[in-house]
Amino acid sequence: MKPNKLIDTKLSTPLFNLPLATIASGEPPTSLATRNLLRHITWSQPSGQAIARAIGATPLSRGDLSELATYSLNLDTRTPLWYYVLKEAEVVNGGQRLGPVGARIVGEVFIGLLQLDGNSYLNRFRWRPTLPRRNDAPAGDFRMVDLLTLAQVDPASRGQ
Repeated sequence: MKPNKLIDTKLSTPLFNLPLATIASGEPPTSLATRNLLRHITWSQPSGQAIARAIGATPLSRGDLSELATYSLNLDTRTPLWYYVLKEAEVVNGGQRLGPVGARIVGEVFIGLLQLDGNSYLNRFRWRPTLPRRNDAPAGDFRMVDLLTLAQVDPASRGQ
């Protein structure tokens, strides 16, 4: 079995010349990198560092993005989100999986799609846990603390 390619900033050659039929407008530019940079500028997308700070993740350092410093455009401190996500996976996880910003974006997209789809399991089945609540908890839905108590891994159950 052939291993998957790494998630990194090295783009495959075909991504520099997309067929016009794959572009909704049917107009150039045909380079995915160019299109992503234009989208970042045109839509005023926040930088990868801004997103990292917003979600409480540690942003990549200037050193992690040193290849961008040579352009003298502050791209090493305000990195376009698409590039940041690729570089973050490369730096944080050796390209094996997404880093905090990329994973959060993908996860939230999936959650949003499930919430918007009236036929998704989130909307079709309103399952609620039936396990008991902690004795000192107010009435309501079963919560994570109740699961920890049931599993006897909370501080009170462990005698701490």
